[in-house]
Amino acid sequence: MSEHIVDGAEARAVSGTIAVLTCALRSGAVPAEVPTLLTDAESRRGAALLAESRLAAESATRLDRDRDRLLHGGPARGPIAPIAAPPAAATELARLREALVAAGIADPGPAADLVDALDLLAALDERPSRQAARWRQQLVTDHLLTWGARGLSRMQLGAQTFFYQGVAAMGLGLLRQLSGDVHARAVAG
Repeated sequence: MSEHIVDGAEARAVSGTIAVLTCALRSGAVPAEVPTLLTDAESRRGAALLAESRLAAESATRLDRDRDRLLHGGPARGPIAPIAAPPAAATELARLREALVAAGIADPGPAADLVDALDLLAALDERPSRQAARWRQQLVTDHLLTWGARGLSRMQLGAQTFFYQGVAAMGLGLLRQLSGDVHARAVAG
C-alpha cells in the first residue's frame, strides 16, 4: 500500500491557510502578509472572494455586522453559523488540548470553538510524531470534519459579505484537504 506523504510545500500551504482562517475568525481581518495557501478550487475561490472584499472596500462596520449575525446571532435569533463546539465535542476537545499540553505540543488555553481546533491542528503540524498523527486524525475526524464543517457550510450559505463567503470557502477547502489526508492514511493503513 502507498503511504501518503505531505511535502513541504503542502505543509506550508496548510499552515498558511490555518493562519488566514484563525486571523479572520478572531479579528475579522486577514494578515497583511498573506502566506502560501492551498491551491484547490475551493481555496482559490475563497482567496478570490477575500480579494473581492478588498476591491469592493467592504467597510469594517459591514464586516462586523455580518460577523455578529453569523457567529453570535441576535436577541431573537441564534447564530447562523455557529463555530462553537457542541457541548459533548467541547468536552472531548478540551481533553485533547490537555493531552497536547501535557505532551508539550500545545500551550494551555481554551478549547471551545473552531479557532481553538485550528490552533491545535497548527500545533500538531509543527511537531510531527506518530502520537501527534493519531491526535491529528482524532481532531480532524471528530471535530473539524463534523461540527467545524457544519459551521463553515452555514457561514458560506449565510454570509452577506465577500469576506465571510471567502473565509468559509477557504475553510471548506482546507477541510476537503484534511479529509483527503485522513482517507489516504486509512488506505495506507
